[in-house]
Amino acid sequence: MPPIKTIIRDVMDARNAHCDPNEQHTERKADVKCPIKAMLQVGKRARAVDSVDKEARRTAILDAAERLFSERHELTNVADVAAEAGLAKGTVYLYFATKEDIYLALHMRHCESFFTTLIARLEQSKPFNFHEMAALAREHMMTDRTYMPLCATCMGFGANAVSADIASGFQLNLTQWLAVSGAGLERHFPKLQAGEGVRLLNHSYAMMIGLFHLLGERGERGNPPQRPDLPSMGSYEEETMTALYRYWAQVTGEIAPPI
Repeated sequence: MPPIKTIIRDVMDARNAHCDPNEQHTERKADVKCPIKAMLQVGKRARAVDSVDKEARRTAILDAAERLFSERHELTNVADVAAEAGLAKGTVYLYFATKEDIYLALHMRHCESFFTTLIARLEQSKPFNFHEMAALAREHMMTDRTYMPLCATCMGFGANAVSADIASGFQLNLTQWLAVSGAGLERHFPKLQAGEGVRLLNHSYAMMIGLFHLLGERGERGNPPQRPDLPSMGSYEEETMTALYRYWAQVTGEIAPPI
């Protein structure tokens, strides 16, 4: 918000521009702006700009954290995130109390992107099928190589690692997204009973995370995958798609198309 001296000056300028000096002690015309209203308008503009600036800085912090996680495949301390974002360390602490707060917020942004796209599609009247669900999973969770590693990392946070407001915000958003998406799946797959859409999403997600841990595709840093080298075992994406297609076909009663 501008300094109070600046606000007062702007208000007085506005008053002088609209007021007749000879009418200072009489009721002004209806179209003359009140100095108090002018002050409020200045304050509103300042708050709007400040809100945009805050959102821009928060986005810059999350973007920086994502770049560093993509490079290092581990949580980065607040100082490094601040340097990457071009901000002071103290500025980052105005938005996030811990590095875990930063990365859970980043994971929530990933989840929001997926669920926003899924919900928008489920709200359409045209039929929704396995191929579309698989395409969304690939686009948002597999093609983006930070999604599943970050998800697995966030799920390993201790009970007090994340601030209460960040944790509760994540849980609230996730609950709402799951509820709306689950209801949408039930509309498109009539054999799903009430509540089964959410269960389908939860079980599918658990399956994806479990296979990620099992197959351990973390070779980006030069480390070999942490899994047995079995001839019948495909890549993480191949095994996940096979498992999901079979599960979706069983639960929905639909015939799964070829992968």
